Amino acid sequence: MFSWEGGLYRAISGERAPFYQHLLSGGILRDLIRRQLLIDTEISDLELDGYAFVLKHRTLPFVSHCYEWCGEMLKAAALAVLELERELLKHGLTLQDAHPYNVLFAGPMPVWVDLGSVVPDCPGEPWHAHEEFLAYYTRPLKIMAAGHSGIARSLLRNGGSELGVGVQQRDLEAITGITFADMIKDKATAGIKTVAREAFPSKLQALASRATRSIARSLPFGGTRETISVVDDAIQEIESIRLVQPSTIWSDGYGTNFPDFVTTTHWTIKHRSVAQILVAKKPGSVLDIGSNRGWYSQLTARNGAQVVSVDRNESWVTKLFFDAVTSQLPILPLVADFRTLNPMMAWAAAPGIAYADRLRCDMVLALALVHVLVFEQHLNFDLIVRGLSAFATKCLAVEFFDRDDRYVREQLGDQFSWYNFENFLTALRREFREVTKFDSDEQHRWVLLCER
Repeated sequence: MFSWEGGLYRAISGERAPFYQHLLSGGILRDLIRRQLLIDTEISDLELDGYAFVLKHRTLPFVSHCYEWCGEMLKAAALAVLELERELLKHGLTLQDAHPYNVLFAGPMPVWVDLGSVVPDCPGEPWHAHEEFLAYYTRPLKIMAAGHSGIARSLLRNGGSELGVGVQQRDLEAITGITFADMIKDKATAGIKTVAREAFPSKLQALASRATRSIARSLPFGGTRETISVVDDAIQEIESIRLVQPSTIWSDGYGTNFPDFVTTTHWTIKHRSVAQILVAKKPGSVLDIGSNRGWYSQLTARNGAQVVSVDRNESWVTKLFFDAVTSQLPILPLVADFRTLNPMMAWAAAPGIAYADRLRCDMVLALALVHVLVFEQHLNFDLIVRGLSAFATKCLAVEFFDRDDRYVREQLGDQFSWYNFENFLTALRREFREVTKFDSDEQHRWVLLCER
């Protein structure tokens, strides 16, 4: 793999050339690409010494990782991987791995990006990536369904009980309270129903039956069971998982302040100011930090920008994900906190490429955010501004609530004597050449356009 002049390429060695030529000439890849199951790929005109030919892949604007996805995004990615595997099996092919680091989102749609993971299938052998699929999709989704989304993402980020291998069965048991799995594993698969009848009262046997069928699907399977049946079972299992959205005091926010985008009749002053900025600057890409329910992300996407929307509230991220899918908007919604994104802070380190390297955009939106970072997370203006600036290649649109704002007055104390517009402006001018003030919804609030 290599990049050249903004393109992403894969050089194919001589011994692998016949296999990829077969994939390309037989139309297998074209069908998978058309169905958006596999990243767009074509033979390029480039030549590289020591290689038979060079493929060119479509490049996606942003890289995201599974520990940043809401549960519904992880579920969508799981179903996309299973659908891809099922189609590959029809052609005597398979995925040699299944981890979600080979999945990226093109806007709100998941797509498999590692063509090198497609290999010939060995008839009679189990799907080698099955355990990996359980570790990175099935078990985390079950933890999320039990109401522990934050724990599931933490395990995905940090590797669970074994670093780098996803979520293990014992992690699932410890978190969800399922403690009878080992007893069932000691029995032959054929005897599972008998175990269920012995272990549970009659009134609970129906529930136990469903649970044991789920565990049976997670057990190692032999070559006598068709791999495609295992994939079908996995699809049924993933589809049956009902995710519980986290409930917070802010979950119903924007309920009365989310006007449509067809008419501006119900837009506020802030809506109009941000729209004016977007029309004037025409950013090609925008990072909306603290995006809330995502109204401004959707406005930005409808104005032609590729958007990354970040909020720590998974309920809002999930709602935005569904909105983006329904309206086919180029929005990548992620669950993250500003402190995690901020490269100025020590705990920004995480697996994969650093946030500032993969989410940098033409414009950053930071609306109704600064006062929260100051009064709830105790960050100073320099940390906030430098963190926001790290993601903005051209400009930043940031909202500021002054000391006389009704919300801010309730928070001010001696420890926040430095909180005022003049000090915030000073911090902004250390990073940006020009700052222009626009009105917001209330008297002591402004949207500030900061340009390099």
